[in-house]
Amino acid sequence: MLSLHSCPCSKLGSRYTGGMNIYIKNLSEQLEKNGHYVDIYTCSHERSEDCNSIISMNNVNLIHIPIEDFSTIDEDRLYRNVAVMAESIILYSTFKNLHYDIIHSHYWLSGMVGSVLKEFWNIPHVTMFHTLARIKNEVSPGYIEPSFRIIAEENVMGSCDLIIASTEKEKAYLIDKYRALDSKITVIPCGVNTDLFKPVNKDLARKLSGIKSSPNILFVGRDDPIKGLDNLLMALSLLKMADGFTLTIIGGDDSSLFSIRNTLRQKCNSILSDHINLIGPVPHEQMVSYYNTADFCVIPSYYESFSLVALESVACGVPVLSTDVGDVRHISASCPSCIIISSNNPDTIARGIKDMLNIKKETNYKSIPDRYRWRNIVNKIIQHYFELRLQVYKEKTSAQKLLRK
Repeated sequence: MLSLHSCPCSKLGSRYTGGMNIYIKNLSEQLEKNGHYVDIYTCSHERSEDCNSIISMNNVNLIHIPIEDFSTIDEDRLYRNVAVMAESIILYSTFKNLHYDIIHSHYWLSGMVGSVLKEFWNIPHVTMFHTLARIKNEVSPGYIEPSFRIIAEENVMGSCDLIIASTEKEKAYLIDKYRALDSKITVIPCGVNTDLFKPVNKDLARKLSGIKSSPNILFVGRDDPIKGLDNLLMALSLLKMADGFTLTIIGGDDSSLFSIRNTLRQKCNSILSDHINLIGPVPHEQMVSYYNTADFCVIPSYYESFSLVALESVACGVPVLSTDVGDVRHISASCPSCIIISSNNPDTIARGIKDMLNIKKETNYKSIPDRYRWRNIVNKIIQHYFELRLQVYKEKTSAQKLLRK
């Protein structure tokens, strides 16, 4: 498993941490439960030594490769060192006498390294992009992804054996925007741990989290313009605060909280500020309490590759008000109280919030489709792993027969 630009155990909430980190940890855990061994390679970073204690699985190893001065992960620097990262992994695996059956890379930088390792080890390479540069550039109001990332994504799509897309929408993007081969793409959604994310008593949840306000609206996301927090705050400024609701914001890291607070000062008047709880980063396993404090969760994003927030929220019995991003339309199909809005402009969000405050909330977490349960997701992924290994075995056997002739 390759997650080179972002350690799966890093604190959630920064620019490079989020749903992908959660996905990798959950997938690794599920693979181990099914009898498989997983080595996760990532880059050394500040406090790398604390990460290994977080991985509690016997047959899953987290390996930090020592690349020069990556205490602060930077995409440009990582891009220039793809060969160095691949060489470090090859040297480490050779020294430890490790042999792998499958490479599964996450994000375009890891995909580039995976392409090198595939050729060196002659084993299949499965990749997931999680986000796509061309799409981000079309919809993002902020940072523009560099052209070298787009070229790298295209190259990885051409060299890999299988692309896992989390939605049918992403598959269509891959084919339409990148000319990826339909035959190389399989759609397998992200999953939710329903043993953890489930409805709990709202009063208990609010006591545990310290949030007593009702109604309580929840926003979960990092400090990134693509998440649409600015538009949500502007929407709140259009509403009368007589309803007495509170917005709870979870996300950001220690370095970005200043930026979020500055945004609050710019977008909110003093009256509105009194109705906002800025919580900051929260460990993933504690999020169940915060979801259950909410009357509904708002997702005003410009772009989500899947939207794990929507899935976790609905799993907790909490409806979502969301733009039509990622797989939200299918996720919300199990929740009668969910509302999908046509855009994330402040007026539309404000009208959506009014509707959510006025409707009777009805949802049933047990109705989450089986396609989002990890046991089904990992079974599909393992099936693809075996099919790719069988294909390689047949190719090697055919080559050996030709050599003997």
